[in-house]
Parts: sequence; C-alpha cells; structure tokens
Amino acid sequence: MSRLSKSQFMRGLQCHKSLWLYRNKYDLRTHPNEAQEAIFDIGTDVGILAQQLFPEGNEIIYSSDKVEENIAKTKQLIESGTKTIYEATFIHDNILVMVDILHKGKDGWEIYEVKSSSAEKPAYKNDISVQYFVLQGNGLDISVAALVHINTEYERRGELDIKQLFTIKDLTDSVIENQPFVKEQLLLQKEMLDKSEPQIDIGLHCLKPYPCDFTEHCWKHIPNYSVFDINNLTWKKRFELYQKGILKLKDIPSDFHLSDNQQLQVDCELNMKDFINPDGIKKFLEQLEEPIGLIDFETFQQAIPSFEGQKPYQQIPSQYSLHILNGDKLDHFEFLGEPGKDPREELANRMIEDTKSCKTILVYNIGFEKTVIKKLALLFPDKAEHLHSIIDRLVDMIIPFRSKDYYTKEMRGSYSIKLVLPALVPELSYDSLDIGDGGAAMDAYSRLQTMTNLEDIEKIKSDLLKYCELDTYAMVKILEKMKEVV
Repeated sequence: MSRLSKSQFMRGLQCHKSLWLYRNKYDLRTHPNEAQEAIFDIGTDVGILAQQLFPEGNEIIYSSDKVEENIAKTKQLIESGTKTIYEATFIHDNILVMVDILHKGKDGWEIYEVKSSSAEKPAYKNDISVQYFVLQGNGLDISVAALVHINTEYERRGELDIKQLFTIKDLTDSVIENQPFVKEQLLLQKEMLDKSEPQIDIGLHCLKPYPCDFTEHCWKHIPNYSVFDINNLTWKKRFELYQKGILKLKDIPSDFHLSDNQQLQVDCELNMKDFINPDGIKKFLEQLEEPIGLIDFETFQQAIPSFEGQKPYQQIPSQYSLHILNGDKLDHFEFLGEPGKDPREELANRMIEDTKSCKTILVYNIGFEKTVIKKLALLFPDKAEHLHSIIDRLVDMIIPFRSKDYYTKEMRGSYSIKLVLPALVPELSYDSLDIGDGGAAMDAYSRLQTMTNLEDIEKIKSDLLKYCELDTYAMVKILEKMKEVV
C-alpha cells in the first residue's frame, strides 16, 4: 500500500468507501466549488496568522514532489536545535503528517493543530491523535498535543491581538487515550485499501462530520424528487424511509408521521395541485401601507476581524437593495460598501435616508434583517432612533408562504425566496447571474478585500449589485402575484 496522508486517514474514519474511491477512482470526485475554496483559503490565512503565537519559527514549504526533502529538512532542523517549525513533516508506518506548529517546550515537543473554526469539534481529536502517533513513532517526546481555534468572543480594538484572537485547548490526555483507536483504524484502512471497493450504502456518514465529495457518485440511484426532498424532515427520518426501500413520495406509508406542512408538500406533489387561501393573503396585504419599501441586505464575515469593534465571524452588512413602490411608480436605491473599508456607518446613513418615505418596509425573513439593523443601532447610538424606526415599519413577506396560505408544488415544501420566485414568477431566475445566492455573494465580497485588478473588482461589484437588486425586484413581483389572488 502507498502512503496514507493524515487527510486520507480522516476521510477513511468517515467512510471506507470514500477513502477507497479517493485512492482508486479520484475522477469521480466532485471538485470544490467557490464557497468551499473560500473556506480552504480562510483556513490557510488563519494557519499562517497562528504562527505568530510562536514567532521566528522555520517553515517547511509543502510540495507534493518534495515530500522526502521536507521530511529530511524537518529532521535536520530538529537535530540542529530549532525550537519552532511550521508544517513539520514526518512519516511513520507509511503514514504522512504535517504539523501546523511544532514547538519545543520546557517539557518536550508540543503539537499545535490550527483550525479556522470557532469551537472544538469531535473530529479534531482524531486529527491530532494521528499526528501524535506518527511523531512518537519518530522518537519525539510529545508533552503537549493541543488545538488552536478562533475565539469568537474577541473584539478587535486597535491592532489585532493574536493571543486574544486564538483559543488554545490542551487535548493531550484524550489524544493519548485515543492511541489504541488510531492504531486499530490505521490497520483497518490499510487492509481495506488492499481489497476491492467496499460495498457501503449511503447514510449519515455521507454528511458528517464533513459533506463527502463522492456524494454525486454514491447517490446517483436517488430520484430527482424523493423522500430526501421533504422540507424540514430530519436526516434520521429520511434514512429511516430509505432503509425500508421507500424513495418515492407516493410510497410513504400512511402511518409515517409527517408534520402538516410536510404532508401538504407530499399531497400537492402527488395530486399535482396547489393550495391558495385568498383570505389569508388578503389579511396579510391589508397591513401594508404605501409607499412600500422592499429591502434586502447582504453581509460578509471574516475569521480575522479587519475593523474596529468587529468580532470573528460577525455578520457585517456590506450592501442593500431597496425598491420603493408607490402606486404605479417603482424606484430603486442601492448601496455597496467600498472594499477594505468598514461599510457599516455609511450603509446605516444611506439606508436611513433612502427609507424615510416608506410607511411599510417589506423584508423576506424578518429575523435576519432585524438583527442586522439592531446591531447597527448598538454600534451607532446617535442613529439608534432612526434605525429603530426602520425596525418598527418592518413586515415579513415570508408569512403567507410559511403559513401555507400560498403554496404551489414547485416550492417543494420550502418558503425560501429562491423557490418561491420561480414558482410564482417563472420568467425571473437567478440562473443567469454570475452570483446567484447569498453564500456566493458573501464569498465574492470577501474576495474584494484583497483584490488589486481593477477590472476584476468592477466585475464583481457589478455582479453583487445585480444579485441584490434581483432579490428585491423578486419581492416586488411576488407582491404583484399576491395582489392578483385577492
């Protein structure tokens, strides 16, 4: 068997079939999308920053064709008395690992595994445990095996405080206790890889602790619309049906418990019908008073805070789109923050000005917008009265859809605007946009912070504005459809 890397070992812990496919049928893998690549980039940036916790170390630059050279260089640095090594590279029992930070403390060598997450996760113990196994096999005396992760309670004030940004958790005892498990699993994985493809069915292991990149291959027998598409049905219940051989909605037993909304989804699909309650829609519309503002925010977040008073992974509003409907007149206003600058104060000022004529302000899913505005009010007390005035005028457009007063089978049990829009207004679609969802918008704006090519910057800014504008224009068209019903 060829070398097994730490990441491959972790993959094998989740699913032997995933590891076997990775090693033998790599082309079946779904490659990371932009959002996943953005997560990887964040991890890289956080890892580099965490090196400042143990400054003046020597870094081993990874290259797939220089593994032997890196192993030799690591050994040479240790023998020469180097105290701190970044990406120290070791192999033992044909298992290859790279340690984020290896530091020589007063009681022995210390392993620090850096994660960009905000908390400890169960999988991290196994990640550090296999490093401990390999380093011990190389004769190193390990005194500390620790996890380094982001401290979300840290709030930037002035210069970035590296020690406050990170939390270090000592997992040495649990890592030592975990060594028999690591050895057993390594043996099982090696034996498995010497055999033919494991016959493992789909299950919760496809999703946890990480979404598997062979799902498209392993799930190809699942119909386009199946029990896995029942909105808000737990994964446990979905697999309960699947394990009984039930995939199609029509085969769900009558005694299988579904919520009222889930049953409505199934009934509407099987009977090819929609459910519309004009009285409920009319009651919703009667509370709206023109001029009506229809607003949508986009936010971004950073693991490493850039702005004063910002916390890691805090949602920072970066843009909004606002349509104002008054009789037959429709006006549009928008704001997009400048890359590299804190957008919040200018956004708040512009929003207060743009919405001052609105008697009702419609949003889609009020919790998010209300939270964004409340945080702006706390950040800028001098604007709090005006911002709370906006909150007082908010009305949630999601209500008729969440209550199923307006439901079509095309919504597939969801009241997300991404499904409500094509169901009610099929001529409008996000498909033609280069940025087509909130996650992509968040990643795009985050990329702007470090871009230098002016043409690329302008292209992304234009794409962001188009996406956010469609969100509020979609609300305008959905409102028209609701008025048609009554």
